[in-house]
Amino acid sequence: MDRETLLDLIPAYALGALDPEERAAFERTLAADPEAQQRLAEYQAVAEALPLAAPARLAPAHLQADLRRRLAASRPRRRFAPTWRLSARGWALAAVGAAALVAIAAAVLLLQPQGDAAAQLYARIAAQPDVRRVALTPAMPDVTGGELLMTADGQQAVIRVDRLPILGEEQTFQLWLVDAAGARSGGLFRYDRAAGPFYIIVPLEKPASAYEAFGVSLEPAGGSPLADGPSGPRVFRVNLTG
Repeated sequence: MDRETLLDLIPAYALGALDPEERAAFERTLAADPEAQQRLAEYQAVAEALPLAAPARLAPAHLQADLRRRLAASRPRRRFAPTWRLSARGWALAAVGAAALVAIAAAVLLLQPQGDAAAQLYARIAAQPDVRRVALTPAMPDVTGGELLMTADGQQAVIRVDRLPILGEEQTFQLWLVDAAGARSGGLFRYDRAAGPFYIIVPLEKPASAYEAFGVSLEPAGGSPLADGPSGPRVFRVNLTG
């Protein structure tokens, strides 16, 4: 696969819309292209953020297959891939288009919050040299096992937790990012089962080393009513200092 085709297929890969042959070729080429890896991470962050911001609900069983067919039909075949490279403005416009496609896919992704993309990112980080691992500290008896995995440069981070409390119908989990300025929300998510593993991509605005901690709290369905921190009990915390 040439580099231009690689760049063209980033949005479709982030949405899980490539067939097995395309995916394998994409991943082989991606492994040697740091710039493309960064662009992929940006698309995946968009794909993961939309499900976190919405309440989970069941989607029709046929929806995922229908979505994949629509994406495949709208994606140009590789032999007609354009040979030009997007400018910085072009990538910004493409990101908006990708967000629109993710909005269509959100109902599917909500069935498995943070689903396969987060698990795959966790595996990719785990395979890298100099990866940093930080054990999470449970704050509830129902929480067992887990860790934060981050790249050596701190640009990407994923939390794995093996077990979580079962949520009530009007409850949700909320991710928090804590630094010297205080806490900000990293999004809402929920799971309708206790046993994992579960994977949570941390939406970083700066390297992970610039934060003091990450944590998850148990909140009402719409999230914490407080603008600067949790209102409900802490589920677990990952301390990055001390």
